[in-house]
Amino acid sequence: MAHDAGDDGGELPPPAKKKTPAEEAAEKRRKKLTPGSLMKGLIRSGSGDATPADGDQVIIHCTTRTMDGIVVNSTRREHGGKGIPLRFVLGKSKMILGFAEGFPTMLKGEIAMFKMQPKIHYAEDDCPVTAPDGFPKDDELQFEIEMLDFFKAKVVAEDLGVVKKIIDEGKGWETPREPYEITARITARTADGKEIIPSNKEAYFFTIGKSELEDLEEVHFDVELIQFIQVRDMLGDGRLIKRRVVDGKGEFPMDCPLHDSLLRVHYKGMLLDESKSVFYDTRVDNDGEPLEFCSGEGLVPEGFEMCVRLMLPGEKSIVTCPPDFAYDKFPRPGNVPEGATVQWEIELLGFEMPKDWTGLTFEEIMDEADKIKNTGNRLFKEGKYELAKAKYDKVLREYNHVHPHDDEEGKIFANSRSSLQLNVAFCYQKIGEYRKSIETCNKVLDANPVHIKALYRRGTSYMLLGEFDDARNDFKKMITVDKSSEADATAALLKLKQKEQEAEKKARKQFKGLFDKNPGEISEVGAAESEGGKDSGDMKSSGEATSSDRDADTKGGPSGESEYAFEEERPGLLGRVWPSARRIFSSLGLNRCTIL
Repeated sequence: MAHDAGDDGGELPPPAKKKTPAEEAAEKRRKKLTPGSLMKGLIRSGSGDATPADGDQVIIHCTTRTMDGIVVNSTRREHGGKGIPLRFVLGKSKMILGFAEGFPTMLKGEIAMFKMQPKIHYAEDDCPVTAPDGFPKDDELQFEIEMLDFFKAKVVAEDLGVVKKIIDEGKGWETPREPYEITARITARTADGKEIIPSNKEAYFFTIGKSELEDLEEVHFDVELIQFIQVRDMLGDGRLIKRRVVDGKGEFPMDCPLHDSLLRVHYKGMLLDESKSVFYDTRVDNDGEPLEFCSGEGLVPEGFEMCVRLMLPGEKSIVTCPPDFAYDKFPRPGNVPEGATVQWEIELLGFEMPKDWTGLTFEEIMDEADKIKNTGNRLFKEGKYELAKAKYDKVLREYNHVHPHDDEEGKIFANSRSSLQLNVAFCYQKIGEYRKSIETCNKVLDANPVHIKALYRRGTSYMLLGEFDDARNDFKKMITVDKSSEADATAALLKLKQKEQEAEKKARKQFKGLFDKNPGEISEVGAAESEGGKDSGDMKSSGEATSSDRDADTKGGPSGESEYAFEEERPGLLGRVWPSARRIFSSLGLNRCTIL
């Protein structure tokens, strides 16, 4: 009885698997086969029952004859060949259609004769390979094939220039790459069996990317990888190098301290002089106790922290570090000269991840946020604006998952988030990212359009960008919104007027006499101005602070605050309910981890 496709008694056939372009091309070629175009005769049986499949490399000897038995081409020495077998990877190598259809029918060790019509070998339409010179491609031919071997191959180079056969599987997940240091036993032979690197009990040591071999047409290597040392070029220019000499435990990079963590390390610092002078050793100079530090807080040299973040617990590494990532930008030990390249031997004993906020009460969450924020404030005071910004950004990311339960918690949460965003905005100001500072202030003003500090900070960024009208609007709005901010706004407007005058003076000087000259003299005016040097009244560049700028950094914030003032500690419940009470608490900047 017939059933519809939707009847309970019938099932829909599984959807047809979409063919790959290679499969479609092979099927199209296969349609060229007609009865009698490809014939096979067995000369010698092979062994086993396995036959080659797609992805296998086949190794064959081939002798091609005319139907009269005349040899026209061969790989065998006795027939004028070089004695070098041919190698193909089924499904990847370009070959005549007769080979593509004949090889998968053969067993290992088998010898067979394939009779092919011209359209099945080199006279095929759009044949992917070219016939040798003088080859009778328009004749019916006989191809004697001996299947020497076949095996599953790993194609290393897309052009099939390097193909690998795995004899014994290795252990672990990591594979060496440039510039890793390798220890291996290697034997190398030419394609005809001539030994060019003899078998040797002694292993070879070399660095990937720096070894050379004589230019030969084809070389077969037998390689036993004994050991490799992971070498990382941390900056990509060969100056900061990390060499792992003892493996750690865990899976890379998931079990590395990528995020800000409490780290425990033993390390020994040495100068790269003739005697490799040791300038510090935790096992000697720290009473045998390891160094403990929190990453992301600028507590160790940048190169040191970059490398530790990519270590696994228990790992030992040797780090060679240039001066600008070592002690030239960090408090330098007395016995380390300026400009010294150093080497650290570092052992990562372990690390503790930051506390997970999941399951914490709102009060506990705010306490954790204040701890991170206060670290950011310290970094800001130290001038580490990017590191400070990263700390504030971290808290703001965590805040995306915080949901206050009532209006009181909502007020506390909103005030804390606005404070953090303004800290981020001020950090952007300090590093010259004025447009990003404005964008961050806008987030605060979107939630509270009359936020005095946000108006002040955005106005300052507009002023530093030279967008004076927008800056004036923000400073005037401060007075309209809150009369108590009039003194700060008035001071800002005076500074704005000074900036406008400086800009106007610079413009006048730049175009001085431009329109008093004949057209052909204009370029000479520009040249004269460039040679004349800067006038002492020129406007400072965006990266150079004027004396009035420095005054603003310490005095000019709204309501008598320092412009970079943020809450250094969280006030009590009363201060949270009335946010204005928080003005008595000063705070600071921003943190970004520049390492990863």
